Amino acid sequence: PAGPRVIFLKPGGYETFYSEYPECCVDVKPISQEKVETERALISQCGKSVLNISCRPAYDQGGPVEILPFLYLGSAYHASKCEFLANLHITALLNVSRRTPEACMTHLHYKWIPVEDSHAADISSHFQEAIDFIDCVREKGGKVLVHCEAGISRSPTICMAYLMKTKQFHLKDAFDYIKQRRSVVSPNFGFMGQLLQYESEILPSAPTPPAPPCQGGAGGPANYSH
Repeated sequence: PAGPRVIFLKPGGYETFYSEYPECCVDVKPISQEKVETERALISQCGKSVLNISCRPAYDQGGPVEILPFLYLGSAYHASKCEFLANLHITALLNVSRRTPEACMTHLHYKWIPVEDSHAADISSHFQEAIDFIDCVREKGGKVLVHCEAGISRSPTICMAYLMKTKQFHLKDAFDYIKQRRSVVSPNFGFMGQLLQYESEILPSAPTPPAPPCQGGAGGPANYSH
């Protein structure tokens, strides 16, 4: 019958239950103690061993992605991995998360712009500051990794703003360009609205079609209103 059901938890696992109440069980598959210990060891080492890749969320998989030859995008995890930075010859980090950096800071040019990943957060007020930093790194022949916590919302927003300002990308083109390189990007609605406003401020508007001339009298000049 329908209604709430009471569930009891019995210590000892399935095999203990089977030994005491075999009539309530359909089948039993003994579990190798070696397998149990192996699984426990793998879980305890997750994030520290060779299995750390499979244990990490999708946004930490792989490594930083190249947006431009001097501009990379990734997560805080990517920014903390010295081997990633060394392999890509990263010389600077731009952190737009609320969390302070952990490692690999001593030999890198570093800038921290703390921004909350919130619809109400004002990220556009930091666009020019971030663009200036990226350009400074570029002019010195370096490479910068822009990151936030997950590399999904805040740091892609900064990279889009950079493309829009320096490459005259429209918002849709900037979004598609970055999405093709890092599929998990998804700036929050508030950030997309600020990027749309930024687009209207820095990029020329689509040409306005000319108004049709007013019809004058027969043979007379056309009248235009200004």
